[in-house]
Amino acid sequence: MTENSDARKPTVGRARAAKAATAKGAERRREIVAAASELFARAGFRGTGMTEVAQRVGITEPGLLYHFGSKQGLLRAVVEHRDLQSQAFARDIAEVGGLQALREMPAFAHRNRDQPGLAKLFAVLLAENLDPGDPEHDFFVRRYRDMRAVVAEMIRDGQHGGEMRPDVDPELKAIEILATLDGIASQWLLDPEMVDLVVCIEEYSRTLIRDLAADTEPVTAGTPEEEVQG
Repeated sequence: MTENSDARKPTVGRARAAKAATAKGAERRREIVAAASELFARAGFRGTGMTEVAQRVGITEPGLLYHFGSKQGLLRAVVEHRDLQSQAFARDIAEVGGLQALREMPAFAHRNRDQPGLAKLFAVLLAENLDPGDPEHDFFVRRYRDMRAVVAEMIRDGQHGGEMRPDVDPELKAIEILATLDGIASQWLLDPEMVDLVVCIEEYSRTLIRDLAADTEPVTAGTPEEEVQG
């Protein structure tokens, strides 16, 4: 019994050491992705060197390559990290369903306003990957297809529930919604003193509700309206 127990100790020790190393490696990867996100947002993917990223987290460039293989591998990790958060957030809102999902849309604005560096990063990387030969072009194509599908399904749910007009094309309206949100965000990033991201998206949300509602929606609290004098 003692011999068997003693024989297992090296195996248990190696397993614990491997688990600790895996956890440490995962934490290091998170640190690198956070640093790369900040640097890519500031100078773009092409304007940021791997040495600069490595110095930011206190490791060597070979150590950085050990975790991600290449600069493109690091870029993929950065955009996937950001996109996983964005798509999960979008699905949570879409699952609310119907017109209420549109009322929840300003939550996107609050999220981006609180994380301007990440919002800028996404805008920079998108601009750098518009051509088919760019390293993350296919990723962004898939990303927008997925987001359009989420928004279109939200509209279809609202139509099936009788809340939204049945004559609206869900796919075309999804393109419009994403384009408007991106356009507002771009103007905010360029001129934050003049463009209030939250106010703009709150107003766009109200416009969408008026446009899509099957019946006239009552004005909600906080919505500006002109009082009719009798």
